[in-house]
Amino acid sequence: MRKVILLLSLAVFASCRSYDKNYAIYELWVGETKVTTRNQADILGDGTVKYEGDRKSGVLTLENAHIGNVVVPNSEAVIISNLPNLTINLIGENTIGISGKATVNGITAFNLKVDGDGSLAITARASCIKADSLTVVSGKIDTYIETPDHEIASYLGLGLWTQDVMTIQGGDITIHYVSSFSPLSYGLYSVGDINIEGGKITISPEDSQLLAVGLISSETMTISGGEHSIYGLDDAINSKHFVMTGGTVNAQAMDFTGDAVCRLVISAQFSGGDMTLTSFDKVDPSGPTLFSRDLKTEGMKISGELTDPVLRIVKED
Repeated sequence: MRKVILLLSLAVFASCRSYDKNYAIYELWVGETKVTTRNQADILGDGTVKYEGDRKSGVLTLENAHIGNVVVPNSEAVIISNLPNLTINLIGENTIGISGKATVNGITAFNLKVDGDGSLAITARASCIKADSLTVVSGKIDTYIETPDHEIASYLGLGLWTQDVMTIQGGDITIHYVSSFSPLSYGLYSVGDINIEGGKITISPEDSQLLAVGLISSETMTISGGEHSIYGLDDAINSKHFVMTGGTVNAQAMDFTGDAVCRLVISAQFSGGDMTLTSFDKVDPSGPTLFSRDLKTEGMKISGELTDPVLRIVKED
């Protein structure tokens, strides 16, 4: 009898082991749903979201997905990826939002890439996209930053945020700020580098509100292509180091603190492209519109003095 029981136990154990091999739970959540091998082909049950990949990397496809009634009281974001690498592929028109008063992000991930021919509109009360590294290849991204009224003074509201490198290769990115002013509201912010190689970035007032800073990098910002329109209340562009080799930038700011519309703290090198800087309500008329401790403009032409309310930096004829 003991032998029979032992054999039955071993058979059940072997069956369970075999079953586990065909079943996987991914470190990926969409809304309130955790992604597994059982639901990855149709995560929300309506044919709009699927995951193709493994536990290390994969593609999350959004096809006319509207994740807009998710209550996330204790969660970090509406879409959470703890996978080492994730690509979000956009098809059709997609939206991500939150309900209730939770202060959460739209999407959080480690290494994230966004591509596809579709669009994605994200409404969040922290970062619309927060990642270790982010690459935008294509697609249309609209972010709507909502600052909770009770956290205005200390609130960090961000459109796109990375801890490491942010790369914009293409796509059409628009940052909307739809709340009362917060001194810590930024359009694109990276603790590491920002590389803008192409595409279109638009950061403009929404209902007469402005972000504190449009583009900000704690390290090096490089612009080599694309067409970009950047507004900020204090600085339109703020970076430790700055390199521009191509592309077109129209940057405007009120220059609220008198620092500069374009504040490139340590070094700035212009060797190509076309940049126009405008201080539309200059607090300090004698203050710089463009500031850098080490400014290099070899082969470029500056339209006037660095304190002029309007400057244009363009390749010499």
